[in-house]
Amino acid sequence: MDIDNTAYYTPFYPQKLISVDAIVTVHYFEYRNTFSFAGERHDFWELVCVDKGEIEIYNGKAWSLLRRGQIKFHKPNEFHALKANGIDSPNVIVISFICASCAIDFFRDKTLSYTQKEQSLLAEIIAHARSLFATPLDDPYVPKMEARTAAFPWEAQLIVSNLELLLLSLYRTHIEREPAKQTHVSSYARLSYEDEIVKATLDYFMKNMFRMLRSDEVCDTVHVSYDLLKSIFSKRFGCGPMKYFTRMRIDEIKTLIRNSVMNVSELASHFGYSSIHYFSRQFKNETGMSPTEYATSIKAKTEKEFG
Repeated sequence: MDIDNTAYYTPFYPQKLISVDAIVTVHYFEYRNTFSFAGERHDFWELVCVDKGEIEIYNGKAWSLLRRGQIKFHKPNEFHALKANGIDSPNVIVISFICASCAIDFFRDKTLSYTQKEQSLLAEIIAHARSLFATPLDDPYVPKMEARTAAFPWEAQLIVSNLELLLLSLYRTHIEREPAKQTHVSSYARLSYEDEIVKATLDYFMKNMFRMLRSDEVCDTVHVSYDLLKSIFSKRFGCGPMKYFTRMRIDEIKTLIRNSVMNVSELASHFGYSSIHYFSRQFKNETGMSPTEYATSIKAKTEKEFG
C-alpha cells in the first residue's frame, strides 16, 4: 500500500547564525618588506590574516601589530590601512564580504588567533578563489573579481561555505572561551593525536628548511608510517608531507627574492639543491615561473605601487 506520510514528519529548520550574502574580494598577497597601503573605507566587512611574517595594521584610530596566526576584522565603514614592517616580507590573506547576520557583530573591532583547522579553511578559500577567478589574487587595486568562463559551478558556493565555516568556528571558539576563564592549560596538551603529528612534522620541517629531506627520515622522526602521515597531510592541506615541505621552502625562497637577499645561484646553494637547473625547475613547477621571472614580476609590481 502506497501511504503518503509527509504529514507525519516535522522538519527541523536550523537557524543560520552567520550567512554570507556576497563575496567582494579574495586576495593572497606576497608583499615586499617596503609595501604600504595608504588605506580605504567601504560599507562591507573585511578580514585580514597574516599567513607568514607580520604586518602593521591601522583601524582608523591606532596602528597595531598583526602576527602570523592572527585575523583582524574591519567593520563596515571603518577606515583601515596596512604596511610591512620594513624587515619581513609578509604573506597576507584579505577577504571582503557582505554579511547582514546579527551574529557578525561579534567580530566588530576583534583581533583573533586561529587554529590549524581554521588555517585549513582559509587555504580552501584561497584554493577555490584561484579556481573561480580570472582576476589575479595579488592585485590590491581591482574593484571587481571577474570569474573564469570555464570555472566549475560549485567554486563560488565552496568559497562562501568555507568562509561561513571559518566565521562559525572562530565565533564558537571564542564565545566558549570568554565566560570560562579557566586556568591556563598548555595548548600542546589539548592537541589531538593528529594535531600532535602535524605539529611535530612542521617543527621538523622548519628546523630543516635549508636542506633536502627524505620521507623516511621524516617518518622516523615523528614515529608514524608514511601512509598515515600522507593521509593526515592530505586531509589537512590537500597534499602529501613532502609536497608541503617543498611549498614551504619555495615560499621562503620567494621571501628572500622579494627582499633581494641572494641571487639564484646563492639561493640554490643555500637551500641544498644539487644544481641551479633542479632548483629552477622545482621553483617553476610550484609557481609557474622561474626564479628570475618571479624577481622581474616583483620588480614590476613595486614600480606600479610606487609609480
